[in-house]
Amino acid sequence: MSPVLGIDAGSTGVTAVVVDVDGSIRSHARRDLAQHHPEPGCVEHAPEEIWQATLEAVRQVLARTDAAGLTGIGITDQRDTLLLWDRETLGAPRRAIGGQDRRTTQVCARLRAEGHEARVRALTGLPLDPRFAATRLTWLAEHEPRTWGLVEADRYAVGSAGSYLVARMTRGVEHVTDVSNASRTLLLDLTTGDWSDELCALFGVPRDALPEIVPSWGEVATTDPRSFLGLSLPVTGLAGHGPAALVGRACFDAGDTQCTYAAASTIVTHTGAEPVRSDGGLLTTAAWRSPAGRDAFALEGTAPAADGESVEAVASGVGDVLAALPVLTSVRVDGPASADDLLCQLQADRTGRPVERAARDHAGAGPRGAAYLAGLGTGLWPSTDALRDLWPLDRRFTPRESAQISL
Repeated sequence: MSPVLGIDAGSTGVTAVVVDVDGSIRSHARRDLAQHHPEPGCVEHAPEEIWQATLEAVRQVLARTDAAGLTGIGITDQRDTLLLWDRETLGAPRRAIGGQDRRTTQVCARLRAEGHEARVRALTGLPLDPRFAATRLTWLAEHEPRTWGLVEADRYAVGSAGSYLVARMTRGVEHVTDVSNASRTLLLDLTTGDWSDELCALFGVPRDALPEIVPSWGEVATTDPRSFLGLSLPVTGLAGHGPAALVGRACFDAGDTQCTYAAASTIVTHTGAEPVRSDGGLLTTAAWRSPAGRDAFALEGTAPAADGESVEAVASGVGDVLAALPVLTSVRVDGPASADDLLCQLQADRTGRPVERAARDHAGAGPRGAAYLAGLGTGLWPSTDALRDLWPLDRRFTPRESAQISL
């Protein structure tokens, strides 16, 4: 059945899944990941703990399935986590800086006061914000000069958790990322689809320290069995969490939207072949790059947790984000709160669009999306069209005309 392995390196844990050609989850496992808070506002992860959690999660799924049949690996990650590692030893000189870390608030304020934000947003689709890697690299240069000296000397590589895992799996041979991860660094020009020399100069980042940008599916690396559980497998899928969720819910048409109801609900909308700018506070990002070099784009937003977390409040908060979208054709939802029929129906009524709820499969959209990308890369599925009928639909909620509330 030529199954594929999907790995999701998140901010609180690592999940591994094995997915069959029919889209079914053959096995899954998760290992929790500790967060470290050295100071208020600082969130860090130990790189070795990320690697060991990955090895353990994969070891568990392989114990429940036939590893000999695996054909490829897909990796998704929390795009905003920043890691540094030694290119030769693969050791990390410091902890990773997590996506929720706010230590670079003053760096952002300084660059904003110098008048750089409009240009940064024009090139990247993103505001100056502490969550993005470029501001953290500027902070490292200013606060940890010895470490930074080895970045400038090309001894230390920098990248997301996905880049780090590929480096560990290949024994340091490959330093790669995909466009969806690169587009969250404040260093990628969305128009050219490549690292921007202008932005690298602004943030003081040596371009040679950054990973090579490769397609989101297709063979980009091969694991070294001495490093990765005795496995010699192609890495054939890479994407950040939001874009991987789009793939996992087969959101391949402009206007297709994926929403995960959680403490802070996340919304990702596929916007097509050109980047779409938002006046409503949404982030413009690259979603994926095909092996032919064609990029797809997305808008992303977050609905903060509602007071009391009532069904109506959650639906209203998500609806406010959806209202900022320039195009909305369908909404596919998951997450614990999606089990509430009333919430899904209210969302359909409020948007005037059908809401399709994913079946609970213990994997989630991210790991499934990583596996789908891996399968596209190996040829298990010949195209994205082959994935449209695979995602696990539980129920479709149709807007009630009498209850519709226009966005």
